[in-house]
Amino acid sequence: MASTTGLGEAAHAAMGASAANAFGSASWIYNHHAQQPAQRRSRRTFYRFLDAAEGLLAERQWHEVSVQDIVKQARASVGAFYNRFSDKSALLGCLDERLAEECDRTIDGLVAEFRICPALLADAPGILVSLMIRLLHSHAGIVRALDIATKMAGPGAPEKSLFGLGVRFDRALERYAAHMVAADARFAGRDAEDVLTAFQETFWIARERLIYNKGGVAADTGEAPDLHGVLMRHLAARLGG
Repeated sequence: MASTTGLGEAAHAAMGASAANAFGSASWIYNHHAQQPAQRRSRRTFYRFLDAAEGLLAERQWHEVSVQDIVKQARASVGAFYNRFSDKSALLGCLDERLAEECDRTIDGLVAEFRICPALLADAPGILVSLMIRLLHSHAGIVRALDIATKMAGPGAPEKSLFGLGVRFDRALERYAAHMVAADARFAGRDAEDVLTAFQETFWIARERLIYNKGGVAADTGEAPDLHGVLMRHLAARLGG
């Protein structure tokens, strides 16, 4: 499985387009955590809270961010916050849903492209690795907060995510793995669950290096040297390609 140049840009563009679709969508994806505001102005305030929290998480740990911090950053009131969220955890759940929607659309869009142009399957592993790196760069604070929340969840908590980003992300990667096994001759006869596990391990390595600064990160760029190559070599070794 060879890495090709330009995959980072392709993944960046795919995720950017999916984000625009997700945030511009009229559908309400947050029902498990917040009721849909009836008025457009109220919805705008809701999204300001999400954006404020994500901005703060880019610089702080989740436990260091208070409701008051989020309210101040969003230029709103504490009452407006609690009119929309039961607590801070509900807001984190909404951030999880927003990120999952973006990932869902991106990954399903890539699978659709593979169906239209099967020749792209040759680059499917590298595209996925680029997508993981892009996700971790763009949403580092949310990924860290969700990972810690998942690890701290006790008995009776919602279904635990394989990747620490919520089960919707897991399901999207399952679809990606299933399509590779079904459509790419290199993976014919391989168990899709094994391919998903290889994805999981690769994501964990990327997360440890980019989110928790383990494994050596360049001070000037904030990125591990040749991280794409490191992840591709691990994925190739795991999948025997």
